[in-house]
Amino acid sequence: MRSYSALNLVTRLFRPVSGKPTGPQQRIVKMRAQQGFSLTELLVALVISTILLLAASTLLVAGKESWRSQQQLNSAQEIERYSVLQLRRAIRQAQQVNLDSDEQQANLTYLAQDGSRNCLGQEQTAGTEFIDQFRVNDDQLRCNGQALIAGVAELTFTYGADLNDDGRILADEHLPQPHCCIPVRSLRFRLAFSGINADRAPVEYSAALRRN
Repeated sequence: MRSYSALNLVTRLFRPVSGKPTGPQQRIVKMRAQQGFSLTELLVALVISTILLLAASTLLVAGKESWRSQQQLNSAQEIERYSVLQLRRAIRQAQQVNLDSDEQQANLTYLAQDGSRNCLGQEQTAGTEFIDQFRVNDDQLRCNGQALIAGVAELTFTYGADLNDDGRILADEHLPQPHCCIPVRSLRFRLAFSGINADRAPVEYSAALRRN
């Protein structure tokens, strides 16, 4: 009878209860709560947190580098597009190429019309001639000594003249300087860029002067 009563007491002591624990059960719950996490559990949690932080940092850095590379690429493309557009427009609108032009600098003469402006946007008097000078200096495309855009490392010109008088300008008819006696009909210009495009080979473009 005593054994049964003792067993009954132990069963009642450790039996889960639906309500708030009281007496010995409350002391056992408090003891378990005070034990906290073990050292192994803390180390595992620390390792997992470190891995997650490293993964998040790696993704953040990769995303930032990708964005920066895309911005640099967009900037390089804009530099090339602007430079080619400005030079082609200037050549196509020119009346003639001055004889003092050379491989490093093109001196172009224009006859101003109503509303004509030079390469710097300055309005010119109708009926007068003006000259625009294009060259690269200090990594900048310049006109009349003023910087138009940075990021251009090199600019060279060749001047096409119809030496054979056959109505065509062949590859061997492009000279490093304007011909003394035959007017220049077209220009080729070679551009090399700096920055992200520094390793690119120079690119050649061409444009024809306006027909008088």
